[in-house]
Amino acid sequence: MILHDWFDWSNSGVGIAGLGLTLWAVWQATGAKRAATEAREAVYQGNAVESLEEIVKLAEQISESLLLEWPSVAAVRARDLVARIPRDRARFERFLAADSDTLKALESIFQQLAIRLSSARFLEGSDEPQRTIDEVFEAKRELNAVYGRLQAQIMRRGHE
Repeated sequence: MILHDWFDWSNSGVGIAGLGLTLWAVWQATGAKRAATEAREAVYQGNAVESLEEIVKLAEQISESLLLEWPSVAAVRARDLVARIPRDRARFERFLAADSDTLKALESIFQQLAIRLSSARFLEGSDEPQRTIDEVFEAKRELNAVYGRLQAQIMRRGHE
């Protein structure tokens, strides 16, 4: 009879140890899941910054083309930008927050710019090229501001 009681107690001990190991494994898995989620979020934020950086570079190429008096090249870059902004705005809307509306307005500005640059009479107007250059620099300034805010937001999240 003593052997039988000892066997029951040992089974109970093994059961309790198994429960303890299971709880420890669940706790470890929860930590691993949290780490994986944070890593995925960091990659996603990095992609958002890279995409916005490429949009800023396209805007810089537009302004350089206008300064060099290459309106056809600037028009192509403006169309590239118009195609790029809505896609990236939709992809990274969660990070952009209020800047999503700013990007939508900038998309409209660059769309109008592409149409103007494609017209054959673009260089005929004496003030048209300078006015366009001023608009592009203002839009580029806005893009840089959105880019800076996104980077600052990511830096704040990184320090939390």
